[in-house]
Amino acid sequence: MPPSTESPVPPAGPSPTGGPPEPYLSPRDRRRIGRGGRNNSLGIFVLALVIGSLLGGTCVTCATLSEQDTELMFARGDRVGVVEVNGGITESKETVDIIRRFAKRDDLVAIVLRIESPGGAVAPSQAIFTALREASKRKPVVASMGSVAASGGFWISLGADWVFAEAGTITGSIGVIVQTTDLQGVAEALRFSVRTYKSGPLKDMGSAYRDPTPKDDATFMALVDDIYDQFVTVTAERRGQTVEQIKTVADGRIMTGRTALEADLIDELGGLHAAAKKAVLLALARTDETVQTSSAAYDDVEDPILVYPPDPNPNLAELFGAGLSRAVRDGVAAGVRSTLKPDETPVEVR
Repeated sequence: MPPSTESPVPPAGPSPTGGPPEPYLSPRDRRRIGRGGRNNSLGIFVLALVIGSLLGGTCVTCATLSEQDTELMFARGDRVGVVEVNGGITESKETVDIIRRFAKRDDLVAIVLRIESPGGAVAPSQAIFTALREASKRKPVVASMGSVAASGGFWISLGADWVFAEAGTITGSIGVIVQTTDLQGVAEALRFSVRTYKSGPLKDMGSAYRDPTPKDDATFMALVDDIYDQFVTVTAERRGQTVEQIKTVADGRIMTGRTALEADLIDELGGLHAAAKKAVLLALARTDETVQTSSAAYDDVEDPILVYPPDPNPNLAELFGAGLSRAVRDGVAAGVRSTLKPDETPVEVR
């Protein structure tokens, strides 16, 4: 039998602690144990990183809760969505999207439209008005005029079920305007001219470099008259008056909220919070006809919780903890509420 090529295993050596002798470990076994120790260290590092991330996310969540929603979570009262229209009305997509989302939310009992606008383009004003009328089929809509809600701003208020204004609010301005510019004198002074190639005689109507023709004037006035007729008609329908009655104040004039109340163009004087209370009462009245919705009943209504659309430009911390924050926030808020709640264009309208 050939001799074995394996090295003999030396006997176990004495234990440093005086206990039983330690087993012999080959160099290969020692290397394996060393790798295992390094793997354990890596595992501990990864575990610590995960725990740190969770703690960091929790901190972000707590910060988000404390900064944004503490008042909402622990406040008593019904929730009312607030849709703001600020500045000139040049587009409608964002506002319409918010109205539609708020109309579908079961946690909101009503919608308040807060208007701070001098007017703007016709089509966006009409689109917002239509969205409000559609939303009203699901829940009450109340308009609250701020410092100014004129022309297009007044038009969109007609989409609400009830309209508030302050006594000093500037509103009205029911009318339509188209303006063109004459730069022929400037062209002559600078010694330049404009050549125009057009498919029809009206394609360049309103050009700043030629005099308007009688057909230009007639076309522009037909445009203005058509839009004016739409404006007056919808005002008469929504305010329960005749077209002739509306035309007595629809000459482009602006007026205060108090004058608008006298002309029956708004329903009540008051601010945003009065509008929110009215919205809550109108919501209750849809399910209980005995509910009083007059201003005398406002004192019996707890201050509603005003819910605004989320910030379209959140900071980095909000983005980092958005998912976890939203889940915790919604869950905690729902629990607290259930505990605290009783059982119960070039063409502008201006």
